Amino acid sequence: MKGLRLILCIAVIALCAPGGARAWELEQQWTKPVARGVTFYHFRLRFEHGPAHLYMLEVQPDSDYGIRPVIANSRIGSLAPVEQLARGVGAVAAINGGFFDTGRTRLPVGLIKIDYQTLFEQFLRRPVLGIDAQGGVHFATFELHSYLFAPETSTMLPLFGYNRTRKYGEIIAYTPEFGPFTRTNEWGREFILKRVSPQAVRGGGSNYLGEKYILLGEEGGNTAIPRDGMVVSFHSNALRRYGKLLSGLYPGAEVEVLTNLPQGWASYPHLLGGGPMLLKDGAYVLNYREEKFKSSMNSPTARTAVGRTRDGRTVLVVIDAGARDYSVGATWHQLAVVGRDFLNLEDLMGFDGGGSSTMYVGGRVANRPQDGAARSVANIIAIVRRN
Repeated sequence: MKGLRLILCIAVIALCAPGGARAWELEQQWTKPVARGVTFYHFRLRFEHGPAHLYMLEVQPDSDYGIRPVIANSRIGSLAPVEQLARGVGAVAAINGGFFDTGRTRLPVGLIKIDYQTLFEQFLRRPVLGIDAQGGVHFATFELHSYLFAPETSTMLPLFGYNRTRKYGEIIAYTPEFGPFTRTNEWGREFILKRVSPQAVRGGGSNYLGEKYILLGEEGGNTAIPRDGMVVSFHSNALRRYGKLLSGLYPGAEVEVLTNLPQGWASYPHLLGGGPMLLKDGAYVLNYREEKFKSSMNSPTARTAVGRTRDGRTVLVVIDAGARDYSVGATWHQLAVVGRDFLNLEDLMGFDGGGSSTMYVGGRVANRPQDGAARSVANIIAIVRRN
C-alpha cells in the first residue's frame, strides 16, 4: 500500500475468550498518520477459519480532532454513502454508525442526539456511545424516556418519540431534521416551540443549561417546523387523555425536555445508539439476547465498533468480510477478544455491520465493503476538527 509503512509481524497468540480458546496470528501491519493526533492502522490477522483484515482509526485525547455523529443529508429517514457524508462535513476519516431500517422507512434504530438535540428515540435497552464536550467517549446501556415539562404548572407529559409518523394516541416531537413540516393530519393539536438553551457561544462551546424552549403558539396539523426549535404534536386521543394538563400552557410559557439519561449524560452534546456492548471496564460483557439482538447476528461477518483505551484514546474499528482467501469477518466474540487482548481496549461497543461496515480515510474508502461497494447508511461517526 503506497505511502504506508509496512511492519511485518508474525506472532501466534492463544486467547481465552467467551465460548472457548481462540488462536490467531498477526501477519502484517500497516500504519499511516492521518492528521495531528489521528492515526490509521491496517492489520491482517488470521483466525482459525481464515484471514481477516482489520482497520483501525486511533484519536489521541490531545488531538486537534474529535468524533461526532452525522446524519444522512441532515434528514431523519434519509440514506447516503459514508464517503459522501464524510466529505460533506470535512471529515479526515469516518466509519458507518448505528442500525437503520433498510425497508421503506429508512428510520434509524437507536438513539440519536446531536448538538444537545435529541433526533430519535431508543425504547430498547441497548448500548449508547456518549461524546462529551471535551471529545471524550463514554459507554452505557439504557432505554430512553423523554418528557415535556412546564415548570410554571409542574406539568409533565410523556414524549412517545421523535421525527417519525404520529400514531394513535401519541405525542411526537418534530425537529428540523424531519423536514420543513410535520406532515400530520388535522386530528390533533401542535405546539410550536423556540429553543432558548443550549445555544452556541464563542469558541464553539455551549451555554448548556438544559433543553429549554419558549412556547410560540399552536396549530392543528402539518405545522411548519421552526429552524431554531421544534413542534410537539398531540394526536386527538392524547388530547383527550392529557388535555387538562395543557390548560396552563400559553404563548411565552417556558417548556423543558427532561430525560432519564444516566447521571452526567445530559451534558454530553452527542449520543448515538448501537450495540451490542462487547467490553466494559476491561471485562467481557457480551449479552446480545438481553439487548434484543438475534443470535444469528453473531455469525462471522463484517464488523464496525467504537472503543476506548485505558489512557483515553478513542478507537474506531472495521473488520472486512468477503472472499475466504481475503477476509472472513469476525463474530462478536472474536471482536471482543481482539479488542481487549490485541488492541488493548477497556471498552468496546458494536455498531451496524455486514454490508454497512465502511471506513473512509484521507479522501477514499479504505476497506473493501462486503457488498462490493459502499452501502448508503443513515448516519456515520466522523472525525472532524474540533471547534
